[in-house]
Amino acid sequence: MKKVLTFIIAGILLFTVGCSSKNSSTTDSKTEEKTQDIPTITISWGNELHTGIMNVPLKKVEEFKRSGVYINPLSDEQFELIKDNKKIALLNFIKTKGGSEVATLMGQGHLDAAFTSNTAMLSAYDQGTKLKILSPVQTDGVGLVFGPDKNFYGWDDVKEYIKDSNTPMKLGYHSPVSGPRIVLESVLREQGLTVTEDPGDSSADVLLVDLKGAQNLLPSLSSKQVDGWIGPSHYPETAEYEKLGKIVLNLEDFPPIGQWDNFPCCVFAARDELIEKYPEVFKAMVQLITDDAKYCMEHKEEVSGILSEVIGVNEEAIKMSKIKYTTDPTDKWVDGIKVYYDAIDHMGKFSGELKNKSFDEVKQKIFYFDYAKESNK
Repeated sequence: MKKVLTFIIAGILLFTVGCSSKNSSTTDSKTEEKTQDIPTITISWGNELHTGIMNVPLKKVEEFKRSGVYINPLSDEQFELIKDNKKIALLNFIKTKGGSEVATLMGQGHLDAAFTSNTAMLSAYDQGTKLKILSPVQTDGVGLVFGPDKNFYGWDDVKEYIKDSNTPMKLGYHSPVSGPRIVLESVLREQGLTVTEDPGDSSADVLLVDLKGAQNLLPSLSSKQVDGWIGPSHYPETAEYEKLGKIVLNLEDFPPIGQWDNFPCCVFAARDELIEKYPEVFKAMVQLITDDAKYCMEHKEEVSGILSEVIGVNEEAIKMSKIKYTTDPTDKWVDGIKVYYDAIDHMGKFSGELKNKSFDEVKQKIFYFDYAKESNK
C-alpha cells in the first residue's frame, strides 16, 4: 500500500511540475514575444544647439508627459519612447560629431534615425542609403567667424578682406557635407571668388579646410590652422563670448540678402526600412519633436539653462544664438532645400542616385512630411 501511495504522489508531483514548466514556458514565450513587439531604434544627435534639441524632453520628462508623447531616460544612452502611457520603442542613443559620420553610419545600417544636416542626408541618399527626411528641426543659427581682432561686419567687408590677402584665405568647416560648408562655398563662388581645397593652389582666393569635427572649430583660430571658419550655433557665439573669435556674418547676412533668412538647416531623418516597419513609432517621434520645438521657442531662458548644462558652454553664449526651432515644412523651407540641392549639384558633388535628377524628382524620393504636417495642425 505504501508503494502504491508513493507512486501516486510521485505521479502527482511529476504532473504538477510538468504543468508548471509548461505554464512557465508559455509565460516566458509570451513575455519574449511582447518584448520583441517593441522595436529598438538606434538614434543620434550632436552635442550642440542644432541637433541637440532632444536634450530638453530628457530633462523635462513631466512637462512632456502631459502632451501624451514623451521619452523616459533609463540611462544616458537608452530611453523609452512612450505614447499614451504605453512604451512603443526603445531608443539607443549615439552621440555623433557631424553629418559625414551620420551619413556613413546610416549607410552601414548602424544608425536608424538621426538629427543632422539636410545636406548630409542628401549626400547619403545619393550614395545609396534609402531614407526619408521626416521633418525640419531648426533654421538659421550659422555664423562666419574670423579672429577676435577684426572690427568689421558684413559681406562687403568680408569680401574685401579676402581679396586683399596675398595668399589664399584659409576658411574652415566642420563637416564636408554640412549645411554651413555648402552655404559658404556656394556664396563664395557666386560672388566671383575662386575656391580650392588644394593647399598647393596659391592662385585661389579661398582655401577650404576640413577641420574634421565641430570640436575643432574653436581651437583652429588660436592655433593659426585657419584664418576663419563657418559653423553652427553654439560655436560662433561661444567664440565671440570667450573672445576667441569675431562673428563677421550671420546666415541671414550672406548675399543675396533675403535668400538665407530663416533658412533650413538640420532635419530629422530615418531609414526607409524602419519607417515602413514601425510607422507609429516615427509618427510619435515627429509629434514629440514638434512639441519640443514649440517648448524651446516659448521657454528660451529655461532652455538656455538646460542646454548650457548639457552641452557645457556658457548660458549667455546660447542666448546669443539666432536659431529657430520648427518642424513645419513650409513651401519656403522646401525652396531653401532646393537652394542647397542646386548648389551641391552645381558643384558636381552628386555621383550616384541624385546625379542629373531634377529637384522635383528628389522631393518625391526623399521627403515624407505627412507626420510633420499632422503634428503642426
